[in-house]
Amino acid sequence: MARGAADSGSAEGDGGGEPGGQTWSESVRGLDLPRLTRYLGVRLPGSVRAPLRALPLPGGRSNLTYELCDADGRVFVLRRPPLPVGAGNQVPIPATLAPPAPGVGRGDVRREYQVIRALFQAHGRAGRVPVAEPFLLCQDTSVIGAPFFVTAKVAGTVFRSEKQAAALSPAQARILSHGLVDTLAALHLLDVRATGLADFSRTDQFLMRQVDRWDRLHAASASREVPKLARLAAGLRAGVPGGDRVMVLHGDFRLENVVVSATSPGRIAAVLDWEAAALGDPLVDLGLLLTFWEGSGTGVKPIASAHTSSRGFPSIRQMAERYALKTGFDLSRIGWYTALNHYRIAGLLEALHYRTLHGLPVAPGLEHAGSWVPDLVESGLAALRDEI
Repeated sequence: MARGAADSGSAEGDGGGEPGGQTWSESVRGLDLPRLTRYLGVRLPGSVRAPLRALPLPGGRSNLTYELCDADGRVFVLRRPPLPVGAGNQVPIPATLAPPAPGVGRGDVRREYQVIRALFQAHGRAGRVPVAEPFLLCQDTSVIGAPFFVTAKVAGTVFRSEKQAAALSPAQARILSHGLVDTLAALHLLDVRATGLADFSRTDQFLMRQVDRWDRLHAASASREVPKLARLAAGLRAGVPGGDRVMVLHGDFRLENVVVSATSPGRIAAVLDWEAAALGDPLVDLGLLLTFWEGSGTGVKPIASAHTSSRGFPSIRQMAERYALKTGFDLSRIGWYTALNHYRIAGLLEALHYRTLHGLPVAPGLEHAGSWVPDLVESGLAALRDEI
């Protein structure tokens, strides 16, 4: 069984040490390490030697991610559902800007493991859509208090800051961008049935159900009048594309959610965070990537953490054109899909604004996220006019 080493880079960190100044610990909220050690000793015999230490990692949307390191320096990655927030249990749940796909519940690690396992079995670690090697899924909640799964650690860098992206040369930024969009194209060209995911999720009326879901989110989190929001919603509902293409969707595909190879700059070593995966129209994935993308010389988007406005990063239009070249898909309606994702993210930011307004906790850095909503709505309306 392949395993990472504690000094080999991180599938979830920055490739340069422990993330966020945190340290390995034998006592971490969300994990019962002694019990977990015993369990892994049975399920992965000879692979884990006590004591087991853990390190909570950033990112990961709503599911929580930890690195596990044993006495021999072997490292694994564990994913579990979010912890309930309550007295004495204030765990810093990672910032989320993209909830699960319609009909998918938060924290469903079984579904996330299912898609990772299917992709790995069908294509292997070096496949066109690389994923971390899956080791096991545990649905016995008596081990750590929740279901979880364990994968290999993938060496490389996860870009989660403006500083990381700005450090790239123009040539490196271009190569990385091409590798990112090429991986998305490869995902959308996979044969769903051959991958073993034909029954992974509901596919009928996918786009209309997307609009319905974000409508419900906006209604549930409404706390103020947002100018032009109703116009954006009406425009989306009136112009739902009629395509029936069904592909495997990642659900949250962007630069922050891939591991970039440490040895081959620009090569995507693994795609992370599959908890929003679904079957549906692939242009929804592309629309999300373009919503977060900036492009060289443009303004910084506050919704992004890995900023792509430095020299060398292609424009939004260039990224779309490369995707079209790789897939052959018609992008004449891509503005609608981009607008949908602006509406989606605006709804999540309104939910955060609602929480802040009522004194409820939000992730650090998102305390003023509600102030980003008007610009998102304007950009969404522009996208509906195909101004991408």
